[in-house]
Amino acid sequence: MNEISILGCGWLGKPLALALQNYNYAVKGSATSIEKAQHLASLGIKSSQIILNPELKGEIDFFESEILIIAIPPKVKTNGEDFFLSQIKTITENSQKVKKIIFISSTSVYPNLGKKMIEEDADISHFLVKAENQIIDSAKNRDQKYLILRFGGLMGYDRNPCKYLKKEAENDTSRVNYIHQDDAVGVILYLLENNIWNETFNIVSPEHPQRAEIWKTCNAENTKMVNLSKVTTNKIVSVEKFLELSNYSFQYPDPLSFKYL
Repeated sequence: MNEISILGCGWLGKPLALALQNYNYAVKGSATSIEKAQHLASLGIKSSQIILNPELKGEIDFFESEILIIAIPPKVKTNGEDFFLSQIKTITENSQKVKKIIFISSTSVYPNLGKKMIEEDADISHFLVKAENQIIDSAKNRDQKYLILRFGGLMGYDRNPCKYLKKEAENDTSRVNYIHQDDAVGVILYLLENNIWNETFNIVSPEHPQRAEIWKTCNAENTKMVNLSKVTTNKIVSVEKFLELSNYSFQYPDPLSFKYL
């Protein structure tokens, strides 16, 4: 049985851990608090409290699985970019026994330009690209396999885009680059099961409706939660490379049909 460690069992990591268990993987999950670690344990996940401050505080054997999935939020507004890069350095220093590494990155690495973005268009000065390169360089030096997955806006279930839009969105013709939680999990499972490694992929839904179209789906109940505005552009993040190298079928190819709680 393959053993997988998921560093960061939050909104994406926890459902991924549960899905991997159904695929007969032995799963270790990390949390930053004892309470969250105990919750993971109650779900049958071998849990550990891991704190990166940025030095490691926790059980080193967490990093002794065959596969390590890094799904920790950067929190740069609180700690800064250099702090996150130091966390990544700590992770790579403690993952020498790992054979394969998956890093959950973001499509925020692309500049706000009105064009289709492919993987090569990433801003090399972006801190997440620097983190990606740290992981790739470390993996190559140790003959480890790696995957860099740049996810779009993670939506679905309790994450409704209506929470993140203001009324101005009703006239916003810029395009969204979303991915449903079920597809985020599904893509990782697909890549693992099909042994696809040493690639960098954009992972977004193939369809990119306008924000104005998303706004039309917002009802009185969820628009009460609208509380912030984001800079928008017409950039479209391309998922073509992933689709060309896989036979994955998106459960929710169109964000207009995403399901929420």
